[in-house]
Amino acid sequence: MSHDFDLNSPENIADPYPSYARLRTEAPIYHSADPDLWIISRYDDVRAVLRDPDRFSSDVGGLESDPFNPGLEMPRWLTGLLSRISAVRVLLTSDPPDHTILRRKVSRAFTPRRMAAWEPRIREVTTRLVDDMLAADHPADLVHDLAAPLPTTVIAELLGVPTERNDDFKRWSDNLINGLLTGGPRIPMVRSAIAISWFFLRTIRRRRRDPGEDLISLLITGEGDEALSQWELITFCILLLAAGLETTTNLIANAMLAIFDRPVLRQQLCANPELAAAVVAETLRFDNPAQGLMRVTRTEVTLSDITIPAGAYVIPLIGSANRDPDRWADPDEFLLHRPNLGEHLAFGSGIHYCIGNALARIEATAALEEIARRLPDMAPAGTPTRITSPVLRGLRSQPITFTRTKIPAR
Repeated sequence: MSHDFDLNSPENIADPYPSYARLRTEAPIYHSADPDLWIISRYDDVRAVLRDPDRFSSDVGGLESDPFNPGLEMPRWLTGLLSRISAVRVLLTSDPPDHTILRRKVSRAFTPRRMAAWEPRIREVTTRLVDDMLAADHPADLVHDLAAPLPTTVIAELLGVPTERNDDFKRWSDNLINGLLTGGPRIPMVRSAIAISWFFLRTIRRRRRDPGEDLISLLITGEGDEALSQWELITFCILLLAAGLETTTNLIANAMLAIFDRPVLRQQLCANPELAAAVVAETLRFDNPAQGLMRVTRTEVTLSDITIPAGAYVIPLIGSANRDPDRWADPDEFLLHRPNLGEHLAFGSGIHYCIGNALARIEATAALEEIARRLPDMAPAGTPTRITSPVLRGLRSQPITFTRTKIPAR
């Protein structure tokens, strides 16, 4: 390339897409020396990495080597603890056969039918949150008042957690995510990891004694090979909380940013709120919450005539793949009803395809429909605060304004 690509630079975090275009053209397999990463940017190569767990492993090691927060230094006691529990299988960072076993165990809790059954409740929660926004006498914030509390409430109810713990859920999730971000703090992350593990440990023990209808109760009912161990249950609950809150919050925020910038799109959506599902689908391609994943090569691999050594960290850039002009016409335009939109990689591809994808789409669609119907003139009222991460794209806050005339829910 004509210049170095810095994954963690403020310019890249603010708007990575021009740099992605240069990578695809000049260095589709780009080697970064510091941190030591191989960055993959073209659609076909990214999809090949995601679909090849034999050569590109998801077992990337512990947090002591985080290229998304190069300054992160883990205390020795925590590094030791991580090494002792490394045998615990985690869905996101495991390979077959462990991944196959874990996926089979948890997938019965995330069937499309089970997720669709939650849609009426999700819409009830969304309606209540918009009611609260209309009734409040303080300045509104898209993230704080809607995009974050919606998935927080839904996941808490899925897990059978009392609503009064929602603030704890959000704080723990934020601290876990923030500790992995560029320049993120370490101590709150460690404290939250301990607190959330202890919380779920006690919750799981209670569910074993007195199971209910919630997701945790469903997951502990397996027998024999279908049973999750206690630590597997804890780590899955933590993953569901952190990943589910962060990605859905950012999906809603990113969709609204696209709408704010496009008056014609706003008019279309307000005139026909049923277009919300199409807006969500295009947002997943155009500005998806998960810009990249991490893999490590099991063996020497050649992609696009470039050889990557064994044991190398690889970042398949989903955000770049989803803007590849070889896959989509006018990739930098936000267009509804693209003919091949289902080929986007926002939820990954292959064996690690996001298990919660249906839930995220339902939540985001409900939020956009409610905004279109009841807050049609919502607009930015200040500069958004962006997440300081090259791989998590979204907002921490977005001040908004709207007419506080109450438009009844339908």
